[in-house]
Amino acid sequence: MKSRDLRLLPISVGVWAATLIAVFWPVSAGWIVGGCALGLGIALVRVGVRRRTGGSESGIGLVVLLFAAMASGAVTVSLSMPARDQAVGSAGKVVEVAATVSSSASMGQDGRLWFEAQTSSIGLRGEKAPVAVPVRIGAEPADGLDLGAGLRVVGEAAETDAGERSALVIYATETEVVRPAEGLFGLAAGARTAFIERSTRLPEPGAGLLPGLAVGDTRAVTPELNADMRTS
Repeated sequence: MKSRDLRLLPISVGVWAATLIAVFWPVSAGWIVGGCALGLGIALVRVGVRRRTGGSESGIGLVVLLFAAMASGAVTVSLSMPARDQAVGSAGKVVEVAATVSSSASMGQDGRLWFEAQTSSIGLRGEKAPVAVPVRIGAEPADGLDLGAGLRVVGEAAETDAGERSALVIYATETEVVRPAEGLFGLAAGARTAFIERSTRLPEPGAGLLPGLAVGDTRAVTPELNADMRTS
């Protein structure tokens, strides 16, 4: 490992530590930012003192960068918490969600098609409020649930565990594609659909296995083949 990489290692560790602590204990985010601000102030004072006395500033720049990076990580977590708290208030209720698909979909053991999405609003029917948080949605298999597609989803919301990226899990009972994937996402969705259609013409087990391996579409994988792969 190069010496430059070794110098950057404390920054990476510090940012990861500060961010994880803030994620799992949100109340600590303010204390982390305050502590980093205090440390940053002390480091800058030392820089000024050493410049006046002609002393070496070696290592102080790295300390300044470390405190600044840790504070930015904690601030990012802190800024995201109000929206997440607002979304979590919908847990245990049947909600209507407007969202954009942000990941490819995969078939779950429960027969639902699961994918990540970024919401623009969440709330009871007719009472949606603007909320932008990542969620995980499980819906009945259907066409059009492609990366970049805009959806209207109705279903029961469940709170996720601390540390998970998604603020809620939505068990959809109604899923409507209000805006198909467009632009590059639309081109990718078209190519993906064409690949899957051609793959299904192959003999088994390739017909079901190839789309899953190539583009992550496991809808054609039989339960028996899925069980065999899990066993392996």
